[in-house]
Amino acid sequence: MRRWSFAAVVLAVLGGTGCKEMFQARPDVVAEASGQTLRAERVAELMNSIKGFPISREAADFLANMWVDHTIFAQALAAGRDMTDSATAERVLWPELAELKAGRFHDSLVAARVPITDQVADSIYDTDAVRLLQHILIRVEPNAEPPVKAEARTKADRALSRVRSGGDFARLAGELSDDPGSRRDGGYLPPAPRGQYVTAFDSAGWTLAPGALSGLVETPHGYHIIRRPPAAEVRDRLLAFARERLGVRLDSMYLDSLAGRYQLRVDGGAAQSLRAAITDRTAAVRSKKVLARYDGGDLTVSDFMRWAAALPPSWGTQMLQQPDSSLTAFVEIIGKNELLLQEAERAGIQPTPVEWASMYQTFRAQLDTLRMNLGLSASEISDPGASPGDRARVAAMKIEGFWDKLAVGGTRPRPVPPQLAYVLRQEAEFSVEQAGIARAIELAAALKAQQGEGPPAGPPPAGPPDSAAAAQPPEAQGR
Repeated sequence: MRRWSFAAVVLAVLGGTGCKEMFQARPDVVAEASGQTLRAERVAELMNSIKGFPISREAADFLANMWVDHTIFAQALAAGRDMTDSATAERVLWPELAELKAGRFHDSLVAARVPITDQVADSIYDTDAVRLLQHILIRVEPNAEPPVKAEARTKADRALSRVRSGGDFARLAGELSDDPGSRRDGGYLPPAPRGQYVTAFDSAGWTLAPGALSGLVETPHGYHIIRRPPAAEVRDRLLAFARERLGVRLDSMYLDSLAGRYQLRVDGGAAQSLRAAITDRTAAVRSKKVLARYDGGDLTVSDFMRWAAALPPSWGTQMLQQPDSSLTAFVEIIGKNELLLQEAERAGIQPTPVEWASMYQTFRAQLDTLRMNLGLSASEISDPGASPGDRARVAAMKIEGFWDKLAVGGTRPRPVPPQLAYVLRQEAEFSVEQAGIARAIELAAALKAQQGEGPPAGPPPAGPPDSAAAAQPPEAQGR
């Protein structure tokens, strides 16, 4: 089954309570949440004491928002907030539920419109337009010294000899290949059009008859042994490829039809509103400012923040680098997907009881792990015999203790999962003060100067929300 993924669509296009006005900004305060305060001196101390942590606005903002989420979570527990109820679970599990509903609805559309038969797969196999190949890679860097290259060549020769002696190619690929992506799947590469691989790999792959095996093929990645599996062996894979390719076209057509049917209209100032939301996520989480309208509803900034919580960590930085036209297109994508989910729900698509039980169990485990990591599993946090004030003070002490350990390297940053943070922020009072962040950076730089060191470059070890390393492409697929 093709898995519908909003995040993947967004990345392709792009290449709670918490109103700041509720608090009076003070330059010595970085954040406030649920009656607790994070001061600039504390953030400066952390930026200096956490090994390898940079002194930057991004890093300070990461610390501030993590502290806000820790505090809101702890104080909600102390107040007796039941986070295990099904309504909360459904809100936190919204990305998984949305993907399941939209994916299943997508599959029903594809199945109803065009039957994909074995003859379709055989037709794809017989054409020269697309090939599905297996390979074993013995990796060697292009600039490797001659002895290293010779050793890799010898290893590749041995592998080729084993294959030619009748060894099972898929099993040998899992045992010998240096391509981690295809190795886990018997050496199979995804179906690809001619010209997608580097020249040597491409030429060798397209000369192979069904079931044939190449000799050693050298590319910048190393030495490859390439096999063209017979049609019967890969028919299911080609059927999945055909459904995927057809599904992409149907998705686009269906989403466009929904936009027309419901008269989806993006607000003229949507791009500016989106930039403001990315820059000030504190205020955005509950903002009812309209980004788009459609018959029967609106898409608000708060709705956008729910979608954004399901995106990869670097989404904010990526979006701010886009022109207004791309941001407007992004809002339109969200609007179309909102309509798609509504259609799926109208069609009665829901997780099965078994699927929901599995999701809920994962959610409970996530909560338990977070409580344990933050030291909040102690009975005094939820002791019904203690006063609310006493429980709140204990919760604050537990969070302070976690951050004390963080400052001396006794633990690592433990951000609250984004969707849980989104849900809890809608129910709490908090703020993140840019003046306080600026003051923290100033103090941290002064401390670093007193120690005779320059601030390290780069993102913090745990990766603040907009500084995650870009995902690496699959290795050695000859592309």
